[in-house]
Amino acid sequence: MPDIDFFDDDLPPLAPLPPPIWIGDPPNKPLPEGRAIDGEHALARFTDDLDRRRSGKIVGLPWPIEWPGLARSLGPIEPGSLTVVASRPSVGKTMFGMHLLRSLAAAGQRVLYVTRELTTTRLVRRHIAAYGGDMYRLRSGNIIQKDVDAITNYQREAAGWHTFYDENTRTIEDLNVEIILTQPTIIIVDYLQRLAYNTEKEYAAITRIVNELQDVTLATDIPIVCLSQLARPLKGMENRPPSMSDTRGSGAVEERAANLVLLHRRWDTEKEERFGKEVDIAKAPTPEGWFIVAKCADGEAGKFIPVIFNGARMTITEKL
Repeated sequence: MPDIDFFDDDLPPLAPLPPPIWIGDPPNKPLPEGRAIDGEHALARFTDDLDRRRSGKIVGLPWPIEWPGLARSLGPIEPGSLTVVASRPSVGKTMFGMHLLRSLAAAGQRVLYVTRELTTTRLVRRHIAAYGGDMYRLRSGNIIQKDVDAITNYQREAAGWHTFYDENTRTIEDLNVEIILTQPTIIIVDYLQRLAYNTEKEYAAITRIVNELQDVTLATDIPIVCLSQLARPLKGMENRPPSMSDTRGSGAVEERAANLVLLHRRWDTEKEERFGKEVDIAKAPTPEGWFIVAKCADGEAGKFIPVIFNGARMTITEKL
């Protein structure tokens, strides 16, 4: 069977799969309710899933074209999957979410963006920056013609989008209401630790919320990309790459997420004497960094994909 590119919109017609060759009687009898399925029924489900993918009835959502390495590592955004994208503060997790939103909305997807980090006004300002507007002038109100052009271009593009910004969701119950109202094809949550904790301690709250997010995506088949914050490193140690264990509430996140991507920036460093030895101390972040594929349920983890964080344009682009 030839390899299939899930990102090609012009797939050639495919012949239906031949029926599987069963050892013994084919599993055409219904199973009693509440019973585990046997290996033959499991294989039947797999071949049905594969046939539906070949015929285009199941199509994963594409990552932005600026992230080809991430797309190759993770594959398409699968229905019913939970992907967690985590970073330390001020690295670019909202930048990641906004870039993904623009790409999917431009591709015709219905995107529900749950924002517990920024107001909708600030999010739209970031969109306009991606179209060439200047963040300082947009904040101060002292705009020039270049900013007007950026606003016009954004307005023209976004007129055809199906995007929904939700500032009010605080619980999974609230999220379920928004799903019914907006009927999204993907949900982006910004970000995990900002959802309501009630009176729980952080670890217990994150564990509960991650479990509930996974329940939502499995029940609805709507993929969820959940942004998350990593624990802060020691002062001067920001240059050291994060790992899965830095994820706040890491146990639940590692177990429940199909994919875990860590964002990291390279820092300029200087040699300093600490604890009786010379070490590299982080001084200032640079625009360069990495997507770190910390977990990939259906592929290879441990990959470092070089990227450029463009704060002025609110975009992330892989270094090719």
